[in-house]
Amino acid sequence: MIYYILASAGLVLFIYSISVRQLVKAEITAPILFVTLGAVISFFAGKEGVVMELDSDIMLPVVEVILAVVLFSDAARTRLRVLYDSYQLSLRLLLVGLPLTILFGAIFAYWLLPLSWIGATLLAVIISPTDAALCKGFLSEPRVPVRLREAINVESGLNDGLCVPIFLFLLPVVVHGENATLSTLSWLFFRELSIACVIAIVVTWISIMLMRKAKTHHLFATTTSPFLFISVATLVFSLTQALHGSGFIAAFVCGLLFDRFYDDPIKDTLLKDSEHIADFATLLIWTLFGMMSLNLLSQGMNIDALIFAVFAIIVIRTLPIILCLMRSDTRLHERMTLAWFGPKGLASVVFILMLMPTMDSDVSLIIEAAVYTVLLSIFMHGVSTRPISLSFK
Repeated sequence: MIYYILASAGLVLFIYSISVRQLVKAEITAPILFVTLGAVISFFAGKEGVVMELDSDIMLPVVEVILAVVLFSDAARTRLRVLYDSYQLSLRLLLVGLPLTILFGAIFAYWLLPLSWIGATLLAVIISPTDAALCKGFLSEPRVPVRLREAINVESGLNDGLCVPIFLFLLPVVVHGENATLSTLSWLFFRELSIACVIAIVVTWISIMLMRKAKTHHLFATTTSPFLFISVATLVFSLTQALHGSGFIAAFVCGLLFDRFYDDPIKDTLLKDSEHIADFATLLIWTLFGMMSLNLLSQGMNIDALIFAVFAIIVIRTLPIILCLMRSDTRLHERMTLAWFGPKGLASVVFILMLMPTMDSDVSLIIEAAVYTVLLSIFMHGVSTRPISLSFK
């Protein structure tokens, strides 16, 4: 069965590669295509099919490493030195819009679903990160003002990294419940954060030093350079996890340090090469998510969770962003566009997968609501990308 699935994935990837322009015109994005592929695979495999064959002890670390690579790449191309001068909109979205989105999400989740405030906040954090990969057509459309494209791109690159510490702090509270005290969790979080930052600093310093020496002695080769940043992200994530720190935070901090201290002209090329490999791995995660989603939907639909998902797309993202942009120099059309384009992506999917091993009633409801939200986002943001892009003149 597994080889039929791999063959199907290879065929769809080939079709996508040779017809990407036509698919974009038809408003079919890569996540739409590969989530659909996953659902079709799950349908034909049956409830006891391939999802049961996938060992979570193997799959989850692989998925986590892919997210770590994405976090590293996003942080490494942020250009923090010019962020304040050139990306005022991005700062509004990150420093005001993101906290408001989490707040609104927690309020709506607590109101609509039988969750505690902690569970509601965890759900809000899961659905708050955005993924610009779901609206690439918008980012590449020359009619769209550059500052809007930059704002969405930078916000997407940093907000998942900002949500990770909050998610990791709330996760043990929801999983362990009354057995977890605030002081214990605070100490655990501080320890993981400290380990992550120390390892990120050490790995970054050693890596930059070795890369500069390698370039000086002409040791770089085009056949291996695409793996440089992927290897650094994998190393810092895995080493931190092994030493009981937060690998995601370490990968994000490492990327920020590379952005600040590694100014070699080859950096952009290395980042693009690593992102191409990460994009391929991400498509496989979307396929896995499609398989998991159909399995969940086949068990029956929770109407309350679906209603929350609709609110998450239409209200929980849009209202906070409109509020945070009220005193900016943006026009109404631009504000509405920034408010709408908050597609849920890879970070949300990985957060969901990290919750899967703990399937009590509260966690199950959080997963269900988050899955519905991501599914709606994939299709609603995917099909609306081209019309909104063309609305700019």
